[in-house]
Amino acid sequence: MNISHLQAKTARLERELQETRELLARAQQDPEAATAELANTRAYALDATQPVDEVVAGCADALGNYGFCVIDNLIPASQVEEIRDEVIVARSTSTRNTQAISDLVASGLNGEELVSQAAANAVELRPVRRVGHPPKPPNDIVWMPLYAQHLANPVITAVARHVLDDHLRIAQLHPRVIDADKPDESSDAAHRSAATRGWHTDWPHDLSAYGMGDARDNAGCIRQPFPDVTMCLVMIWYLSDVDENSGGTWAVPGSHKDKRNPRGPSDGMSVAAPIPGDMQVTAKAGSVYIQDSRIWHASPRHNPSNRPRVAMITRWCPWWLSVDDYAPGNTHSTSIVCRPLSHAEFLALPTDLQPLMRHLCPDERDTLQQPVLDRAAAADARNQWGLRQVQENPDGFAQDNAHIRVSLGP
Repeated sequence: MNISHLQAKTARLERELQETRELLARAQQDPEAATAELANTRAYALDATQPVDEVVAGCADALGNYGFCVIDNLIPASQVEEIRDEVIVARSTSTRNTQAISDLVASGLNGEELVSQAAANAVELRPVRRVGHPPKPPNDIVWMPLYAQHLANPVITAVARHVLDDHLRIAQLHPRVIDADKPDESSDAAHRSAATRGWHTDWPHDLSAYGMGDARDNAGCIRQPFPDVTMCLVMIWYLSDVDENSGGTWAVPGSHKDKRNPRGPSDGMSVAAPIPGDMQVTAKAGSVYIQDSRIWHASPRHNPSNRPRVAMITRWCPWWLSVDDYAPGNTHSTSIVCRPLSHAEFLALPTDLQPLMRHLCPDERDTLQQPVLDRAAAADARNQWGLRQVQENPDGFAQDNAHIRVSLGP
């Protein structure tokens, strides 16, 4: 055997040993005890008032270890109530508009007829960027100008850029309100019980991909087993205090690294049953929960707090992830992905938010964001330097890579 083969074998054995140690540690660990400690210490939480570099590093560690993190105090407490009221009103407006679109579609309208009748009935529809795809309801951000002021918070964007890429897109945005339990819901008690879950992973790791087996509604998903890459961050902006009795999100810490999936056809799991080691996130209103889209999680179905849990859901993707190429037939029901903006609505957004939502406006050229161009420029400068060495150092350039060693795989 030559040296490269021996080095490759050593690397493979070391990797197998490390994986075996990790498996042994998991087998010996009581997941419920470990999660109880995590829930008690809130080691997954950072404070927005800390230096940005510390928050970014802490969030990256928590996302890597647990699959989620929380940034406390993103929205000042003095502004939370007003934004919460705005979101509740926006939710009602959006729901009425979507229902009106559904009614028009159900009557057999489509294409130009649908657009014409929507305009005649004050129903809001917007053209999308992709040619041949039907129009969609406007992005919910148009009804939430106060919330829009916080969406591109520099702490949030710094975390997203660090984990995903320098060019970001907000592909999905909608309110998520979990109503308080009501006494007359006894017939639905099993579904509303504290023991009931609804485990899933989020797009692009949502195995049912919104449309299930319908090609016109299916948005596509990553095939199992998922590669160990964070492709999407889902953020829940809590506008109410949350804990185990008031709408805290359920999560299974570390499950983003597990090759199984709650909806996996061959993984032997139930989406409805508790999983040993699951926990509910706790956070104050004004905090933001951030999760890797691979994490097993569930919205709570039990809210005995006597008040609704109000939150905003946003889905952040890197520029290279296809976010609106499929589900070409969906105009209204699950078309929450990439809801569009008119040019006037886009220009009314805060300046720092516009780059993150430019892809939603057909009248805007969706150019690459500057950090990506800066990387390309740096790569080109290195390329040009290497080529110049042929002329500038003709006797020595052939040794410029002598220090580089690449090991063969196992």
